Amino acid sequence: MKNSGTKYWIIDNTTLEKLQVLKQFVDFVAGLEETSPEHKNNAEKVKYLIENLGNPETFEKEWMVSIDLCDLEIQAKINKEGGLYWKKWWVTFESGRLEIESESEFIDKDGQLDEEPHYYGFVDFNKVIHWKRMLFEKDLNIFIEDAMNFKSYVTETLDVIESEIYI
Repeated sequence: MKNSGTKYWIIDNTTLEKLQVLKQFVDFVAGLEETSPEHKNNAEKVKYLIENLGNPETFEKEWMVSIDLCDLEIQAKINKEGGLYWKKWWVTFESGRLEIESESEFIDKDGQLDEEPHYYGFVDFNKVIHWKRMLFEKDLNIFIEDAMNFKSYVTETLDVIESEIYI
């Protein structure tokens, strides 16, 4: 990372290149029938922003690309036995921070919430931070491959599919 002279840091070219794989996720979500035409139209803009993660002028745009699987009955706590009610794959850029995450959320029979992270990574482009600048627990391709295989997680009840690409 280099000091950019602005309130942001500029990412090195090696890491910038590594992040370009996220465009595959954007293309995949844009190709899903569950993605609205309006959100499909945002795909090229988001890919442009990913290509330009080395350019702080693009950081004023916040964006998100996501796939969610939901079990609405468990989520509404109608099902007294609990269970898996939400599985998500998200890539977000907000306030100068890129986050990549996948997790499952559960409700137990007592109504308590629990999360099981599957993937987490981030790059913080803010100049002043008090934590790590970046973290990738696993290779980004693991996140992409799992997201592209999301339909294998659909069950009889975990069957509501939502996808978004918004700016």
